[in-house]
Amino acid sequence: SSGINAEYGHTYFTLLDIHGLGALNDVQFYVFMRKATDLNRKEIYRVFDMLDVDGSSSIEYNEFYLMVCILVSIQDHEEKKFIYHHSRTVFDLMDKDGSATIDVEEFEIFGLLFNLGLKAIRDIFNDFDVSGDQQLDYGEFKLFAMACIDRGKTLSKKEKDQAAAAAARAELQKIEKCASDYSGSSQNGCVLM
Repeated sequence: SSGINAEYGHTYFTLLDIHGLGALNDVQFYVFMRKATDLNRKEIYRVFDMLDVDGSSSIEYNEFYLMVCILVSIQDHEEKKFIYHHSRTVFDLMDKDGSATIDVEEFEIFGLLFNLGLKAIRDIFNDFDVSGDQQLDYGEFKLFAMACIDRGKTLSKKEKDQAAAAAARAELQKIEKCASDYSGSSQNGCVLM
């Protein structure tokens, strides 16, 4: 599977690298991300800056491949496993100032990539900031990442459950209306079995 992902990643990269420079500029990266995600312009450029670890104002293949792996993990619902196995890489990407810690603003980009709400990120961030210094070291980050994804999925499941319940209530109301309007024929458009 990872061999196939690497092949697809390289193919996409080659197709996007229309200038043959071995790197994508911000516009090329933006086009890819608009098609591959629902991030807005500002969020995409934040991701671009995060991935541009060497400060070259471009995304080289290894940086692009990491983004593709993140997207594949999201699509396959394997985010937690990805973060667990690549937590050091993800942490280092977010630590833009090289301080060996990340603050909540640095972490927000992580949330954007994994479709997590800012409230969930901030609430759990405060829970895992054991030292109270508004910074997470690597150990705190690893615990935080796992909890944040669990919380995000719980909130997402709750929202889906609420939507399903609302749809069921609406369907029940339609059935009740048809039943009350039913006069022994289907002239009112209701067919009751």
